Amino acid sequence: MQPAVRRPSPGSFLLASRAFAIATLGVVIALFCTAGAMIQSQQLKDIHGVAAIALHVVTAGLTLALGGLAFSRERGWWAAGLAGALFVFTFAQAYLGEGTTLAIHIPGALAVVASAVWLTAWVFTAAPAAIPATP
Repeated sequence: MQPAVRRPSPGSFLLASRAFAIATLGVVIALFCTAGAMIQSQQLKDIHGVAAIALHVVTAGLTLALGGLAFSRERGWWAAGLAGALFVFTFAQAYLGEGTTLAIHIPGALAVVASAVWLTAWVFTAAPAAIPATP
């Protein structure tokens, strides 16, 4: 008989997931606000670059928090996977953000927004689940 695996409480992971989800949306909003100024008047490029780095950081945190939440709840791995894909995609977005690839970068930004909004909505509707008892 194997000893039962003790899973951590989902509460702290849920709180961290929510905090990182809100931070991700905040950074995405900052990116959109600075992108408009960059396209129209070639301003705010430095702020946009810093916000892009911040997006890497907060999506990494979101991925880890959702991974911990999925581990503790024994479900919801798809959300951690989507957050991980979003994290990886932020690097592709950074690569595509200049010159001739800008036409690809803009639809990619919409994919970032859709993923971030979807994950935020999900994490705010997900209640911590009771850990199933093991005999």
